[in-house]
Amino acid sequence: MSTIRKKIGVITCDPENFYERKILEGIFQMSEQYNYDVLVFTTYVKANHRIERYLRGEANIYNIINFDRLDGIILMTLSFKYHNDNLIYNQIRNLLKKKCRCPVISIDETMDDYEFIKTEDTIAFEKMTDHVIEEHNCKKIYFLAGDREANSSQMRVRGFKNSLKKHGMEIKEENIIYGEFWYTFGERFAQRLATGDLEMPDAVMAASDYIGIGFMSAAVRLGYKIPGDFIVTGFDGVIESRASDITLTSYVPPISETGAEAFVRLAQKIEKKKFEFTPSFDGKLVTGMSCGCCRDCSGKREKDDYGYLVPYTSNEIDLRKFMGSYMAESLTESRGIEECFRQIMKHAYLVENNGEYVLCTCEDWENADENDEELYSIKAGYTQKMKISVYRCAHELIHEWEGKFDPPDPYLGKTFDSSEMLPKIFETKREVPAVFYFTPVHFNGRRIGYSVSRFAPSQAVVNFIFQIWSRYVNNALEMMRVRKLLFAKSTRDSMTGLYNRNSLKDNINSILEKAVASDDEIYVEFVDMNSLKYINDEYGHDAGDAAIITLAGIISSVCIDGSVCVRLGGDEFIIIGHSEDALANAEEKIKVINARLDKYNSKSSNSYRVTASFGACCRKAATYEEVEVMIKEADEKMYQYKTEYKKKNNIQSNR
Repeated sequence: MSTIRKKIGVITCDPENFYERKILEGIFQMSEQYNYDVLVFTTYVKANHRIERYLRGEANIYNIINFDRLDGIILMTLSFKYHNDNLIYNQIRNLLKKKCRCPVISIDETMDDYEFIKTEDTIAFEKMTDHVIEEHNCKKIYFLAGDREANSSQMRVRGFKNSLKKHGMEIKEENIIYGEFWYTFGERFAQRLATGDLEMPDAVMAASDYIGIGFMSAAVRLGYKIPGDFIVTGFDGVIESRASDITLTSYVPPISETGAEAFVRLAQKIEKKKFEFTPSFDGKLVTGMSCGCCRDCSGKREKDDYGYLVPYTSNEIDLRKFMGSYMAESLTESRGIEECFRQIMKHAYLVENNGEYVLCTCEDWENADENDEELYSIKAGYTQKMKISVYRCAHELIHEWEGKFDPPDPYLGKTFDSSEMLPKIFETKREVPAVFYFTPVHFNGRRIGYSVSRFAPSQAVVNFIFQIWSRYVNNALEMMRVRKLLFAKSTRDSMTGLYNRNSLKDNINSILEKAVASDDEIYVEFVDMNSLKYINDEYGHDAGDAAIITLAGIISSVCIDGSVCVRLGGDEFIIIGHSEDALANAEEKIKVINARLDKYNSKSSNSYRVTASFGACCRKAATYEEVEVMIKEADEKMYQYKTEYKKKNNIQSNR
């Protein structure tokens, strides 16, 4: 039966990463079982991304969360704590304090007083240490333990110590070394080992695979042999541990069940009733070449023991299919923003299992001031009104069409208040629950909007193609924005904002097409400001420029009927339009321009007057060449007008 069901929000970073994938997998499994929708708000990059402006653009996605529309929140806190001075952690913490009134569960790291649950790492790391001691008879062991304050570090240290104690080995605190959960920590330790300040170990155990890979790579560069000089182990079982030349022995903790437990605990808070959930320890040791248990794991690089495929050899993630689509080329050859939107829709099929894709853009994003630092702020947010610029549903073959783009969906082109996030999610009744990914759309931090992708819960764990596809979109939209800006600069006069001489032919052809279609006459008016040289000589070029800008503004004010005003250069302007009675239209424009000039001069404190001479030519025309002749005739009539004006007002020729 179709229904609008309860919705929980999940806040995380880098959803394609192994840890995040496994947590999400558990959440999605339970959401399908308990009939909940899940809204995932995520960056594409890790919280320690090296380019802070880019990271801020990614983190802007959290500002779209309307906590009042959600029944509960799951924080994957480990994803964004202890990175970049807790930039994202503090942002999310502040948002929750100010705006969240629904129940919150934090996973694997604490945040304030919110209830938190943790992956059982103690038992898992004890088993990892048992393997090092029992199978490899290691006595001298260094443990690279990660961040001292992290709950996950504390559990892994506890498991390490439990194993040492169980085997009657001395626990030496100096052999437990703390640092960040990243490659860089392992690389630094390898450098320390190479200086000779530390005793040569039997084993180096890392609290995460990233630390272990960083250490192992640096140690090999420094001339150590692994596992000949010492063995190395990691923890978490990330895909990268299977992809290096020396595959890393690791341990896969029961991460998915942590996500499942978080969901169940949150559902109990929301519905205020007990749900049955029995956690079970399902971790496993995955041996590699780094400890010597597997002498050649090249075959295992194709597919690891726990079912995930290494990106570059995966059938699930078909890079050949993706690259063969020539998506990047199709987007960048678009002749404008609207065509680029159509190309984005055409290529949405490349994101596996994507049931629905929506691109929501900020108001006037393509004209935003790129120097406005507020747009790059962690508090930037999104404009009050958002527009649905791309919509694609997998059940409707609207990504293929002939002729004019007219997809059969009422949402395309609609605007909505950004506080609604995406109205369709809350308005549409669906028979089955769904997962919605809210992801940022920006270029190097400058916001463009955000996208929403719908998946079935059983197919909602995304892969790295999701990120690559989205970066193509970001880059293409920025290219279209810059192209539009450059085109505007090439066709617009920088001083007055009117069209310039470069645009004359295109504007004439556009007017001709409309005139021929409606069987109208063309009118051409040549306008030339009087006494510009006199104003420049007597009052300075700033005064002359101000006079030109004044005249341009008044001319532009009469071109609101579809006619076009072009500044040819200096003090010369052309008005081109079409009308059933072109002569009457042209004469009316001249009358209005003169009246507005008189009004301006009467109120101006300038010692000079701004006036103009006019020449008009009106008749039917069908070709650009015919209009060129009309321009010459209008110019000649303007010259006659100016000559008579000078005689009448006793003005010398140089004025």
